Amino acid sequence: MEEVAVARSFLEAYSGAGAASGKALPVDPALVALFPDRGLRRGSVLGVSGPGGLTSLLLAVVSRALVEGSWAAVVGLPALGVEAAAGVGVRLDRLALVPEPGPRWTEVVGALLDSLDVVVVSPPGRCRPADARRLAARARDRHGVLVVVEEVPVGRTGRVGRWPESVDLQLEAGASVWHGLDRGDGTLACREVTVRSFGRRSGGRERSTRLWLPAADGGPGLIGGEPRTGSGANGPAAGTLAG
Repeated sequence: MEEVAVARSFLEAYSGAGAASGKALPVDPALVALFPDRGLRRGSVLGVSGPGGLTSLLLAVVSRALVEGSWAAVVGLPALGVEAAAGVGVRLDRLALVPEPGPRWTEVVGALLDSLDVVVVSPPGRCRPADARRLAARARDRHGVLVVVEEVPVGRTGRVGRWPESVDLQLEAGASVWHGLDRGDGTLACREVTVRSFGRRSGGRERSTRLWLPAADGGPGLIGGEPRTGSGANGPAAGTLAG
């Protein structure tokens, strides 16, 4: 009950802040080619998963929309700190963090979807199919974007994590390689990650591109060339979280 009350208090303070209808919300230019609509499609459910650079990918997905005036909340990610978010350009004054939503987390997410443009959730347990469908319908009706974060990658055969329903678009970060150490000296400066996008609203194509997550400046960066595309729309094979 307390967590729901906190969510509603935030909404009262920022009533009318977001969730307006209109075009797709912007994403960082390094990510644009992964999205069929070249941004976050309003009224949709986006999945973000994978073993490499998951937090960096998530922050890259939402940061540009906040810079350009949108409002967002992140639910159920206690490891996501304000310093990490600020380091990639996230507008903290337009971001609400609910690290421990409690057993009524679906109510918290539903309340936030009523007024905010983007709501990110990492389900603390297996979500009931009826609850997943209800939250997807809330996002659609309110012209918001629901982003579901799962550490377990999604396989070609369908959903394997805590979210039981198909998403409109899935972003999956593959294995990563850190750069910056030279014979044991120096510091880790940037991480190379291959990111794939696929799903029922992918236009029948799987998109794949190599990104810096993060680049040396802390934000995302595109690693040379144009993104690759393929005919498979169901995504990469299932894997396990590397850490």
